[in-house]
Amino acid sequence: MKKFILILITSIVVIQVSAQNIRGKVVDNNNSPLVGANVLLLSKVDSTYIAGTTTDNNGTFFLSSQSNGDILMFSYIGYYNMYHTLKGENVGTVKMQENTQMLDAVTITASRIVNKAQGYSIRPSGTGLENCNSSQEMFAFLPGISVSNDKIMLLDKLPVVYVNGVKITSQDELAAILPKRIENIEVDYLAIGEGATEKGGVIRITTKKEKNGGFSGYLSAKVGVLTAYGYNNSSPTFVFDASIGKWTFNYYAINSHKQLLEDATNNYRYDSSLYTNTASKTRSWMNNFGNRLNISYELNDRSTLAVSEYIGYMTIKNKQSNTVETFWEDSEDMQQSEVLLHGPERQFAQQTVAKYSLQTDDKGSNLEITADYLFQNYHFKQFEDANNVRVSADSTMEKTSMLRFNPKYTHNFTGGKELKVGADYQFIRYNDKTDNLTNHANAHIPSAYANFSGRTKTLMYSVGLTFQYNRMEVRTAEKVTLFDDFYLCPQASLMWMIKPKSGTMLGIMYQSTVSDMPYSVINGYRKYSTPFQYTTGNPSLVTPREHEVMVRFALNRHISAMFVYGREANPIYYDHGVDEQNENITWSRPENGEYRRMLGARIEFSYTPVKWWNTKIQAAAMQDKFVSDNETLKGQWGGKFWWNNNFNFTPSLGGSLNGYWETKTSFENYYWQPVGNVNASLWKSLCNDKLRLSLQSIILAKGRKSRTEGNGYTSYYHNSTKPTSFTFSITWSFAGGKKVRQRSEAKSIQKYNKIEEKK
Repeated sequence: MKKFILILITSIVVIQVSAQNIRGKVVDNNNSPLVGANVLLLSKVDSTYIAGTTTDNNGTFFLSSQSNGDILMFSYIGYYNMYHTLKGENVGTVKMQENTQMLDAVTITASRIVNKAQGYSIRPSGTGLENCNSSQEMFAFLPGISVSNDKIMLLDKLPVVYVNGVKITSQDELAAILPKRIENIEVDYLAIGEGATEKGGVIRITTKKEKNGGFSGYLSAKVGVLTAYGYNNSSPTFVFDASIGKWTFNYYAINSHKQLLEDATNNYRYDSSLYTNTASKTRSWMNNFGNRLNISYELNDRSTLAVSEYIGYMTIKNKQSNTVETFWEDSEDMQQSEVLLHGPERQFAQQTVAKYSLQTDDKGSNLEITADYLFQNYHFKQFEDANNVRVSADSTMEKTSMLRFNPKYTHNFTGGKELKVGADYQFIRYNDKTDNLTNHANAHIPSAYANFSGRTKTLMYSVGLTFQYNRMEVRTAEKVTLFDDFYLCPQASLMWMIKPKSGTMLGIMYQSTVSDMPYSVINGYRKYSTPFQYTTGNPSLVTPREHEVMVRFALNRHISAMFVYGREANPIYYDHGVDEQNENITWSRPENGEYRRMLGARIEFSYTPVKWWNTKIQAAAMQDKFVSDNETLKGQWGGKFWWNNNFNFTPSLGGSLNGYWETKTSFENYYWQPVGNVNASLWKSLCNDKLRLSLQSIILAKGRKSRTEGNGYTSYYHNSTKPTSFTFSITWSFAGGKKVRQRSEAKSIQKYNKIEEKK
């Protein structure tokens, strides 16, 4: 009996040893997680390979070991290799040291991309892209991303953007983030956890943290000139970061003064042989101010409390002069009038976010609870003068308030498996008043989701399901309209790493979404864009549902291709017609079609021909087929082309050269002529990189021409504004404070030795 007990105890010990799970976390010099760092388990006898993995988005890793004496090797591009002898399951936090000599030689952007089933992550540091003039310019070099009018588009869709866990109100806030301040970028083509209506994916940006006792920031000013019109804009910006003990502070303020210009012609041809030609000049002076304060406090080694407060306002002084000519085809008589539209436009926005984060175990599992309040106030007045006589005065006031509560939990299992669950509740209140018409609406949007992901040696997978209930009650003077519906939206992705070392992979993704039903498409009041054209809502709309499949392929980290198929039921389109009471006025109104089918393809080529030159070429093609009760419209194939170049001639001198071209294309009943532009920049750093001078220019540009075919008329539009410009900017960066030693990373951390790579 004693012998049996001894054998049993021995067996249990052996099993426990053989089944021990190794866990830990890998960080950089600033204690920020290193995503995608290689962790290899080597034999203590002959250093042969036993097993391996990579760190996740939190920098954590998990492995199984058969012995307590095996060796762990940590490696990451731009960092010294590090070695650790196993003496227990918990390795603790491993801080890797940057190899500056290696970083000087690393300029290939793709080399730092870590693929996953839903997308990828990347650390810009050491790629040469951190020297770009703006974060938007840097994003143009990332896979699947293009930039248009300073807006980041993910596969031609507007993504949700988070900065340090806070969902920003507008991409304008990205102007406060210098590329060199970005630690990590995570891109998800699927908007997991963002609700059933999000189609544009998610981008999560993590900025570098200050060392304890230190501070940094910058002050910049920008002045722009349009070559054909003179002074155009100025944008002073101030950013400050600091870390004191357990407190972290970030503040930024941006104040933009800009003149908005548009010289355009609108020509209408009615079936009744009526012609209306409008030549318009728009001059708007905009002042846009936004500032945000972020404060976080480290409650303990596992939990953090953060608060973010944003306040912004915008004022616009509008002035549009129109010369209107109206005549019949068979008549020599022509009526001509001078119409002036002018008036102020004001908008105020305030956002308060509170977030609690808790790491629930040593595997990196975490709980996040976020409360978000957003308030927006919009006031627009428009006065119309015709032939120096006051014709009308319109006033629109809109108030929107949103309260959101969002708990979510991520559980990490051994073997790289991950479960994400969460819930979201939004309450939105709309109030608008146009002249004597007042409307109210309350919306309740609860949702919940679950997503499970994992990986094997060569496969990565993810499956998820989102549930959402939309309820909106619209109150007008005439009636009360109720909209409510349930949505179940599945998501799935699978990626096969054909050659992991070279980056060759093949993936497929599927998602089901519903279209957002903004209050603007439901309310019934008229909103005039010109004296002769207005848009009205439609309370009878049905929510569209879409299914989309995307195939991804990458070859040797340089060439990638994407193919997309989408089908949308009950798509919303804008019908056009002539006003029954005034045949000189046209209207547009949202309606439901039967279905829309979309096909798309994109190919990208990224390369570093020489150490100082990063280049990326993109080409995309798309075509749609639209079917309604009245007609079937099959659009022609249209193409878009981008060529982005980033230059780092010396550590203190660089620039960029970018081009964009869009071919002739059509969508529903809209037809567009080709359009494009070429822009360039040049920058110079002085005073040990504290001072930067830069010059940006739109060298060439082609205005938009389009045609719209409506019910009873055809309209032609031409934007003849000359957008060529020059913008000069100056940026002063500063840093200081007491550089004290960081607190111990973890009490359980084991001693490890640093071994430099052999040259």
